[in-house]
Parts: sequence; structure tokens; C-alpha cells
Amino acid sequence: MDTLNLTLAPRWGNDTVADMTIRGSFPASGIPADNARPALDYSDQAFGGICPFPDYKELTVTDDLGEVPWHLDAAPSCYSAATFKGLYFERPVQGTARWSYRILPRILPEGYRSSPYYDFRAEPLGLNGSGMFAFILPNTENAQVQIHLDWDLSNMPEGARGIWSYGEGSVEKVLTAWQIRLSLFNTGVMQSVEHGRFGVYWFSEPYFAVKDVAGRLYPIYQYMADYFHDTGASFRVFLRRDPFEISGGGSACPYAFISGYSAMGGMDADKWFNVLIHEMTHTWPSMADFNVGEGTWFSEGCTEFYCTMLPYRGGFLDAEFTVKCINSKIKGRYYDNVHREMPNMEIPKIQWQDRRAQEVPYGRGFLYLANVDLQLRRAGKGSIDDIVVKYSIADPMPLQEWKDFVLERLGEKGLQEFEDMAAGKLMVPEADLFGPEIVTVQDEIDLNGKKATSYHWEVRK
Repeated sequence: MDTLNLTLAPRWGNDTVADMTIRGSFPASGIPADNARPALDYSDQAFGGICPFPDYKELTVTDDLGEVPWHLDAAPSCYSAATFKGLYFERPVQGTARWSYRILPRILPEGYRSSPYYDFRAEPLGLNGSGMFAFILPNTENAQVQIHLDWDLSNMPEGARGIWSYGEGSVEKVLTAWQIRLSLFNTGVMQSVEHGRFGVYWFSEPYFAVKDVAGRLYPIYQYMADYFHDTGASFRVFLRRDPFEISGGGSACPYAFISGYSAMGGMDADKWFNVLIHEMTHTWPSMADFNVGEGTWFSEGCTEFYCTMLPYRGGFLDAEFTVKCINSKIKGRYYDNVHREMPNMEIPKIQWQDRRAQEVPYGRGFLYLANVDLQLRRAGKGSIDDIVVKYSIADPMPLQEWKDFVLERLGEKGLQEFEDMAAGKLMVPEADLFGPEIVTVQDEIDLNGKKATSYHWEVRK
């Protein structure tokens, strides 16, 4: 197995990180011998341009013979929501390929709002980013590599830290290039709450009691890790201070997530806390979604199902809080959404231009999976747990596995209900969907100027 070395060297500027130099090395034996494939590549943008690769300078490539000439061109993408660029070497490399470049924190465009939080961004006292939008990596396709990631903090203030999804300081891990891209990092003069392998990290002191938030989140994490049979792993939560009003979102990676809060205040504390649970839960329920839309309904909907129902079943959150979440996620994001009957594969075409479309898979998947789970339990045929626990965000479920599962457990009717859901057919909630304490109520609403059926949920009186 080839070894990939990455060193992250942030440089301190005016009360924050000014830039970061990244140095990499990889054996020539793992580099394509011709230039039909890029030797190195990176994602230059994703999500319709919302997340760009940072501006970079001083990109150099050498090997044991000296400088390696290269040219930049489009590269194949493994992910339909992103485009890639590649470095095509103009001669075979010898010995070890080495590259170095300096990336600059993103300057947000005017009128910017929260989006996927994978971009490389600074705030007072530090910065954070992701492998997807910081790392130039060898084009190893799906092969695993032994990555050795280290930090050079020699140009940082005393007490500065460098933390990656998989550990602090020098870390070794066996991962694919995609898994390396799907990782997060934080560096700067940070504060933290740490409970063993679980840590929450932030820079500027926020306007809310962040230590109390971390204290509420930790026991839910323990409960979920036990539920998904994953108690030996570490977990990291990175908080980002957003310089704009519409904030409170989050983005997940295996065993880590990042969430933003507005520097201007005014956040709904309950809604944001549920976002934190949602992003944490993403580590477990997951379906392959490289062709975006095929698995979004599951990865988002199943995460919504478990992040809402497990804290309720475990006694961490009461029925009133849970009903508030259900109504926000299913009624608000699905039933009362003008795009509620749009097929799964049509949604990605407009979801970053019309955020209402982007919300549909969350509520649709939640309702569909809650229905299936109850159908299985009532029929004495297990639950969706039986297949969900076999996969994770690091090892997502293939779509065909789900189709085979519902066909085996629920027959042709179960498979047809899946196909109907994927095609956008409006679903009806099963009776007593969320147990005896929570009541389903049918509504009539105005949707696009027409009367339509909706539902909401209430705590039984």
C-alpha cells in the first residue's frame, strides 16, 4: 500500500490565519506513467459554484530528478455535484513525487448566505476547511492509501492547535482519496470541550453558552454510537462563526461535522441544536450518492429519522421538542413544499437555485423511512435498523441493496412504494406513525394557489 504524506502549515496574520501551505509526497509507482489520466487532482467547485477550491499560489511539483513540468486541465469527476481539475505531468516521475502550494482563505461574495460548509474560510483566531476544498491529491481512483497527515505550526502563535477529523497533530490512517476529501480540519487559537474521544471546538466566544450545548450533545452521541455499534471511534465537532445573518446550517464528514452560527445572533436554539444532532447522525445512515439524487433521499431522510427519533426514544428530548422537529422536517420541508411531487432525480437540477427543492429529500425520506420502519415492525419483519447499521458515511449503502431489502421484507408492494416515492408520488403517513404519544392530524392547505392535503403532528392530550 502506497503512503501519502501531507503536511499542513498555516501562517498567522492579523489575528487569524493568513494562509496555509500544503506539502504532499507520494511514490512515483502510484502515479500514472502517461498523461492520459491526471497525476494529481482537486475539486475546483461544487454545488453549482457555491463551494470553490481556494485561490492558490506557488504550486510546484518535483521528483528525484528535479522539477516536473505539468499542465492544468479538466479532470474526470467521481461526484456529479462537483467538477475537477487535474495536473497532467509531462514526463514520467522518478522516485517520489512532491508538491507544494499555498492556499488563501475564501473571501465571501456580497449577499452570501450559509451553504455546505466545506469551503476554506477564516474567522477571528483561526480557520477551518475540508479535504474536498483544500487538498490536491494523487489520482488513485478508489485505491486505499496509508495517509500520514501532520501539522507544521511553526508560524502560528503559542498554544495554536491543528485538528483533523481523524485526530490531532500527527495522524496515520488508511483511507481512499474520496474519504480524505470527505474530511474536515481546524487550526488556530481555539477553545474546546472534550470528553475522551468526543470534542467540540470553536474560536471566538459565541453569544450562547457553547459549553452547555456541548454538554447536551455528548450523551446523545454516546447513545447513538452505542445504537449503531460504533463505540470505539472518536468524534469532532467544529463550530464556525458566520459573518452574515442567515446561518445555523451544517455539513458532515465521517466522525466529524462543522456547523455555523451567525455573529449577529438571533438563532433559534432548538432548531440549531437539532441541526447539530442531524450532522452528528450523518456519520452512520448513508447511501451512495455520487450521482446526486439516487441516495440523497436516504442519506438525508434516514439521518432526519434517526436524529429525531433516537433522542426521543432515549429520553434525551421530550415529545414536545420532537413534535416541533417532525413538523419542521416533514410538514415544512415536504408537505407544505411547492416541489413536494418533484422526482428525486429532478431535484438536483434546481436545488441550489431554489433552496425549497433542496429541502424535499429531507422530509420525503424521513416520512418514507418512518412508514417502512412501522410496516416492518407491525409485520414482525424487523426494522430498517437491520440494514442501516451495516453501512456508514465512510461505507455507504448501494441503492440496489435497499431495493432488495424492501422487496425481500415487504414484497412487490414494498418495492412499488419505493418507486412511487422516488418518482415523487405524494405519500400518506401510516396511522400512529410516531407512537401513542404523538398524533397525526390531516390539514387542508393552499399550495401554488390550489387546495392540497397536508399533515402535522401534535402531542396527545
